[in-house]
This record gives sequence, structure tokens and C-alpha cells, in this order.
Amino acid sequence: MAGSQKKITYSAIAERSGISIATISRVINNSSNVKDDTRKKVIEAMKSLGYDTSTLEANTSKTNDLIIFNIPSLDNPFYSLIIQGAKAAAQRNGYNMLINEDPIDDRSFDSFTALLKKTNAAGLITTNCIARSTLLRLNAILPLVQCCECIDGLNIPFVTIDDVSAARNAVEYLISLGKKRIAFINGPIEYKYSQDRLKGYLQALEQAKLEKDPDIIIQLQEIDYDMAVSAATQLLNSAQRPDAFFASSDVYAAAAIKASRRASLRVPEDIAIVGFDNIGLSSLCTPSITTVNQPKFQLGLLSCEMLIKRINAEQIPIQSMYMDTELIVRETTQKSLRS
Repeated sequence: MAGSQKKITYSAIAERSGISIATISRVINNSSNVKDDTRKKVIEAMKSLGYDTSTLEANTSKTNDLIIFNIPSLDNPFYSLIIQGAKAAAQRNGYNMLINEDPIDDRSFDSFTALLKKTNAAGLITTNCIARSTLLRLNAILPLVQCCECIDGLNIPFVTIDDVSAARNAVEYLISLGKKRIAFINGPIEYKYSQDRLKGYLQALEQAKLEKDPDIIIQLQEIDYDMAVSAATQLLNSAQRPDAFFASSDVYAAAAIKASRRASLRVPEDIAIVGFDNIGLSSLCTPSITTVNQPKFQLGLLSCEMLIKRINAEQIPIQSMYMDTELIVRETTQKSLRS
């Protein structure tokens, strides 16, 4: 420590303060994952042992009221209500929020942790696709909660939905309408939600004893409307033409509507379409999109509330929460709903 005349002995501080060596290390390294009372006890013990604590006391006086919310992209409208929910919880509890779009991986880890230190962040919410090892490294630095996109079994709390079940139910609904060749437009496969929605889609086909045809599965690397229009148009003009689309995003579902028009097919008479997320676009399209509703505001709100509990308490049970989804039936599957 700058200005110290004595070499710091963690064991001596631990004996004097009654605080664990691991916690003392977090205090000395200015980690945010320490209660204020605990930090003060460590500083008092260090003072009594003759250590220079001026740097630590300066750090303690800094405001520690910032939560960082890391998302893949602000361009994706899905995240808008999630952010609103998280901000509502943060403001209600006296925290500010910084929205961050940086990817977090081995290459960017040092620059991201530099941001955490520079902003003196109190905690982190992630919706990004982050490797298991990287999540564990982040969780050792500051309180962390996963939102929507998550990895189970890491002792890191999360708030999400059951994507497998939601996708399976959506495809079962299309099957109940008599659809037998149901195409699937899916997003970036490195994301767990994409993997799980593909799994739910395949489960529904298998249970109905329908063919699982890889030629009618469109796998895209981005949530991109134009890319989806192009891919869906190509499929509809092929010999493998489906009688329905299940889309893992409402953006893809809107693209399927445009592709159907290009192919002179009527929705829902010739092609039924089900989307996912229930973003604002889904009710504004013509025809309006049948979609799986995610409680987006609540996902953000509860993630932030869970994080604040972690920030304010050193030891709390690790919680994981699955929110309910609902199929919203609109005009892309029900002709009778069209005015």
C-alpha cells in the first residue's frame, strides 16, 4: 500500500479484527463486494497495528452507488423494457445505472475490469453471452446477477424463463392448427436461449411424430431483419416450402411476414407464423404477430433487486428464478382475429 511503513500481514489483521483473510484481501484491493461495517473494522484493525490506512479511507469515502448493466446491443428492442425494469429497481434503492454494450471475454476482460474499477461499480447485471470461466472471474470481483441469458450451476444467481418449455408450447400450438412442416428461424447459436428454443422446437416435432427436417431450420448469426427476410424468402421459394414459421424473435417473425408476401402467400391462410418476446413491433405489424410473451420489465426489475440484495449482504442464499411466459394469439395464426 502506498505510504505504508510496514509490510501488511493479513494474518495479523485477521487475528485483530476477527475478519477472514479473504475478506481482508477484498478490502485492501478495494473490492465493492464488502459491507461498509466490515471495511471499517478492517481499517480500524490495521490502524491499531500501525499500518497507513489513508488510501483505504479515501477509497471508502467514494460513492459506491453504480450498477452496470451489460447487454449485447441497444439496437435489439427486446432489451428496452428489461432496462426500464432494472432502472426502476435501481432508482428506488438509490442506485444509478450504466448501460454497457461491451463483449466480455478473455480478450476484453482486463479493459472491462478496468471500467469496473474506474466507476467503482457496486454490482453487475449481465444479459450477454459470457463464458463460464469468465462469469466465475467476474463473480469473484463484485456482486453479479445473470438476466435472461444464464449458465446454471455456477453459484451465481439468475432471473430467466424456461426457453425450452416456451418454445415447445409455441410449436405445439402450431401443430394443433394442423401445421406439419414448421420451419424455425433461430438466432446466434452460442446463446443458451437459442440452443434451448431449438431444443423445444425439436421436442414438439418429435412428440407429434413430425419430420425433423434440417433443411427448414434457418440459423442466423445476428438478430437482423434483412438477413431473415432473405433466408425466409429463399426457403419459401424452394421445394422445401413450409406451412408455418416458428421464429425465435419477433424481428424474425416480421421478416417471415415480408417473405411470405414476396412469395405471394397469405398469412395466416397459407403460412402461419409465431414469434417470440412480444416486443412492441409484434402488435404493430400487419397482420399482428402471435408471439411468446416474456415479462421483460419484471425480468429487469427482479434481476436488479436480487443484485442489490447481494450488494447489501455478504452472505445470502444463491437464488435462481424462472418467470412464466404466455402465448399471445394474434392475426398471424388466427384469421378470425383480423378486422
